[in-house]
Order: sequence, then C-alpha cells, then structure tokens
Amino acid sequence: MKNILVTGATRGIGRKIAEQLLSEGYKVYGGFKERTDKAAELNEKYGDQVEMLQYDLSQDEKIKEMIGALQGVKLDGIVNNAGIVYLTKWDELNFDEWDETMAVNLTAPLKLVHGLQNNLKDGSAVVNTASVDGLCAAFDTVAYAASKAGLINVTKSLAAILGPRGIRVNAVAPGWVITEMTKDSMPDESKELTPLKRNAKPEEVAKLVSFLLSDNASFVSGDIIKIDGGLTVVDYTLYKESGN
Repeated sequence: MKNILVTGATRGIGRKIAEQLLSEGYKVYGGFKERTDKAAELNEKYGDQVEMLQYDLSQDEKIKEMIGALQGVKLDGIVNNAGIVYLTKWDELNFDEWDETMAVNLTAPLKLVHGLQNNLKDGSAVVNTASVDGLCAAFDTVAYAASKAGLINVTKSLAAILGPRGIRVNAVAPGWVITEMTKDSMPDESKELTPLKRNAKPEEVAKLVSFLLSDNASFVSGDIIKIDGGLTVVDYTLYKESGN
C-alpha cells in the first residue's frame, strides 16, 4: 500500500483529495488543524487506511512535531494542500495575517518537503496546491496571492533539486472552486467569465492531483497545471467589448 501525506485533509479540496486517494487504495496520513467531526468520519469510514495528524502549520514547532511523527514512514507522495486566506482591504492590511498566510501557504510546504526528504522514496511525487491568484494581481487577497506565487516558484525549485532522485514535483492552480473557503467570497462573475460557465467541484481538482501522483504522469515535473475552466484566458475588457 502506498503512503501519501495530505495536509488540510478534512475540508474542501483537501478532503476530496484524501477521499480520492483512499478510494484508490492509498494509505493517507491526513494533516489538519482543528479537530472536527470530519476527521472522525474519515477514521470511521476507512479505519487503519487513514491516520489523522493534528498540527498547526503556522507554528514552526508543530511542523517539527509533525515531521517527527512521520519518522519511519516511507512516503510515496506529499500533497501540500493546507491553506488560509484573509480578505483584507489595502488600507487595512494586517501584517499578522500576512505572516500567518506566508507561514501556512508557503513556508510549511517547503519545511515539510525538506524535513521529510529522506522519508520520500526515490520516484515518489509531490503536489502543491497553488492558485491562479498566484499568476495575477490581487486586490483584497494580497498575502494569499503572494504566497501562492511563491509556492509556484518553490514547486519549480523543488522539481529541479529533487529530480535526480526521480522525485517529481508539480502544482495545481485552481480557479474558483466550490468549497467552504469560497462560499462567502465567490463573485457572481466567476461563472460568467469562465468559458465553461461554471465553477469547479473539489473532486475535479482531486482527480488531477491523483493523476500527478500516479505513474501516468511519470514524466511531468516542475509544471503548474491550471484547473480553472479557462477563466484565465479571458480578458474582461475584450469580453465586455464583444457585447456579452
């Protein structure tokens, strides 16, 4: 049975990633911050096939504890999915929020891969959950967008560094996905501007992550794969100019 670490495994995209991998026969080590019924649900449904790990990835000592808890576990992959976002106006920019966002979204993935590099088997895979926000300017999510832009670069660097061991490192960059995180912030225009005229389901992202972990993606590394329904190919001004 292959072992995969998935952070942020109890909610949204991370929950669907964990469930997708469990359905395919992986053993999942599921990281999460706050204990909820959702963590217990995974344990009850999958038994010994899942092991839940409660650690706050914004705290360096907790990251070290998580790495320590996984010593002796040979990993076939890591999915750095845990993330946070704050909606903050420019004039109200809060640098405590900035520091926390960078810690969870950018620094923790790097520390986990670095700290678990000897746990990763040769030929294994790492998938980071980035965002299309990391590819464009932000207004109310400056910290989040910057953290995801940084994660995109870290993904490329890790692919270059770990490539000689046959370890592939890629990132997925979702657009608007229907999750708990987006339910209060998703604009109506997200569907209008997406050529497919809908937002993504988290299970669609999970299937892409599963592909990148698999041997079917054996020569894919250092890539950032957008999964946004075509959202980022649309220029808003040209769209409106067309009369739509």
